[in-house]
Parts: sequence; C-alpha cells; structure tokens
Amino acid sequence: MGTFRVDVTVKNLQEPARTRTLSVLVDTGATYTTLPRDLMEALGSQPIGKRRVLLASGREEEWPVGVVWLTLEGQELPTVCLIGPNGGPALLGAVTLEEFALGVDPVAKRLVPVRSYLT
Repeated sequence: MGTFRVDVTVKNLQEPARTRTLSVLVDTGATYTTLPRDLMEALGSQPIGKRRVLLASGREEEWPVGVVWLTLEGQELPTVCLIGPNGGPALLGAVTLEEFALGVDPVAKRLVPVRSYLT
C-alpha cells in the first residue's frame, strides 16, 4: 500500500483572498488535518484554541487549533486543523476526510467518495 499526496487549496475564513494551494500527505492515522505555522501565518489565520495531541514518537504536546476553508476534490468546506511547527508536514487527517465524505483507496492511491451515515 503506502502513502500518497493530494492537492488542496486553503483559505482564511475571514479573508478568502488569502489563499494557498499545496500538496498534503493523506494520513488516516492523524485525527486532524495539520498545517505548518508559517502557512497559517501567511494566510493570516489565528488560533482559536489548543488541543492535546499524541505524536507518532509517543510524546504528548499541546498544539494550537485553527479553522480554514479547504478545497478538496471539488468541494469547499470549513475544517478544523492543528497548527504544526514551521516548515512541518501538511497532513490531511481523518476528521477532514469524514467532513468531505471521502475515503482512501490505498491500492490506487486516491480519495474516493463514501456514504455519510446518520444512525
């Protein structure tokens, strides 16, 4: 199987003209989408809170949280994201995938539409 990347466009909620398009790593093991601090600062997006996160190394940290407009697979929605270190990886996490009703085809290395459930 393996990893793959997709292109997304990220916009500031209050100033949609402040936008960036970038390649993000699809990471279903990450709860939230993560964007580097320098990107969020370039967009002018301010943190709205903090979240405790468990890193892959096993270390627990508190990271700032923001909200951005995200364009992915032809859809545009607001999504919560963690604000990671400057120059850090941009990750597309599970919450955003659920919000966009997208799943992962790991063999074809692509995103696929999935049903949303209300039970």
